Amino acid sequence: MPREVPWVEKYRPRRLDEIVGQTKAIEQVKAWIGAWLEGKPPKKKALILAGPPGTGKTTTVYALAKEYGFEVIELNASDERTYEKIERYVQAAYTMDILGKRRKLIFLDEADNIEPTGAREIAKLIDRARNPIIMSANHYWEVPREIRSRAQIVEYKRLTQRDIIKALARILHHEGKRVPKELLYDIAKHAGGDLRAAVNDLQTVVTGGVEDAAQVLAYRDTEKSVFQALAQIFATDNAKKARMATLGVDMFPHELLQWIDENLPYVYYKPEDIARAYEALSRADIYLGRAQRTGNYGLWKYATDMMTAGVAVAGVKKKGFVRIYPPKTIKLLTESKAERGLRDSVVKKIMSEMHMAKLEALETLNYLRAIFENSADVAAHFVVFLELTEKEVEFIAGDRERARTIWAKSLNIHKKLKERGELEESVRESLRDVKEETEEVLKAEEQETEETSKSETAEEELTEEELEEAEREIKPLGRKKPEKKKGKQATLFDFLGKK
Repeated sequence: MPREVPWVEKYRPRRLDEIVGQTKAIEQVKAWIGAWLEGKPPKKKALILAGPPGTGKTTTVYALAKEYGFEVIELNASDERTYEKIERYVQAAYTMDILGKRRKLIFLDEADNIEPTGAREIAKLIDRARNPIIMSANHYWEVPREIRSRAQIVEYKRLTQRDIIKALARILHHEGKRVPKELLYDIAKHAGGDLRAAVNDLQTVVTGGVEDAAQVLAYRDTEKSVFQALAQIFATDNAKKARMATLGVDMFPHELLQWIDENLPYVYYKPEDIARAYEALSRADIYLGRAQRTGNYGLWKYATDMMTAGVAVAGVKKKGFVRIYPPKTIKLLTESKAERGLRDSVVKKIMSEMHMAKLEALETLNYLRAIFENSADVAAHFVVFLELTEKEVEFIAGDRERARTIWAKSLNIHKKLKERGELEESVRESLRDVKEETEEVLKAEEQETEETSKSETAEEELTEEELEEAEREIKPLGRKKPEKKKGKQATLFDFLGKK
């Protein structure tokens, strides 16, 4: 029995005016291609369609080609970038078809993934091009500078929920299907502006039953949907594309393995192909187990290669739409929103305190789980350092009793730090008091020295008669100063008095 055609292909717009929510972008594309059609190539011979996934960039290229009679030559950024590999595209770009067939339109997908060495070759392609070159990118600023400077950038905006609902309603009308209005809103909401993802979700829900909708939509909140990643893995026999499919998926390797394991039987139909795919998957499981036992998480890379590339090249896959099923035994299916919130909270604290990217923080969380399982003392120091809550400690430890032990140890560390802090503050206050008293004494002595100096200076300026008169008038003070013994000059009256 033939499999159903994927709705994303079945209902892909065939004309530019059928593309949803990108009116301004389409106007810019038409103006740019119009210059080519008039025989006056624009100043910038390349066009970059930049925007989030599922907003109509690739659809625009093929609708444009169909509407204006171009033959599309597609080059994907995940391919090799040696000159030999792209020479045929270069030739197609700067020459006309000598047999007078349709003009060619060069389409470069994933331009923000181009390697630096390949970027130079693409820049040469643009400089010599005699036919239009269109590129697509999720983030135009990640396109190499030498390419970006030679291209006009057209921005594709993220689609609104209203745009997506209209497109889904049109598909349901053509299919003669009905789903609850609330479910249609949920699909549009969880799609995050990605129409392609919304159409895939709609087909999955319609073919699998409305009762499965909540389970299907629960995973659209991740950075990249695991549904999208698995669809890409199962749709290709290119090892490199399969490996790249899981980039951005917020999921540990052992969780991803369960997803692939669950869906493998629905992808291959020959027993020998299924056996090869499961052999690759079992090797991935061996790597993951060894990583867990030894703590060498560098083995994750080999596990990921086996479960993606190894599975993708295992054999001939079924054609058409493949429904992706969530694993029946996966632990994530029993996690509550609160538990997922705890994980996100811990990851954010790791990112903030340890200055890590999200993927590094996720890997570090796995290390922390091993530490919390084997060393309560070390775990307690991490609790204090990351300022974890009691619930977060229990989430990482995975065991309530172990979490209580770790939490109690962390409280003791807090207490010691507080006591040490109070002691240090007390010492600092004492030092401040001593410093203030010392400064007062020094200030008083300095002032006394200045007054003494002034007095001595004044004495030097008095005459002998004034000095004698002053000495007679001075009354004794509380503290006697040692009198200076000076030689006194004898006068006539002194002689008369002695006689």
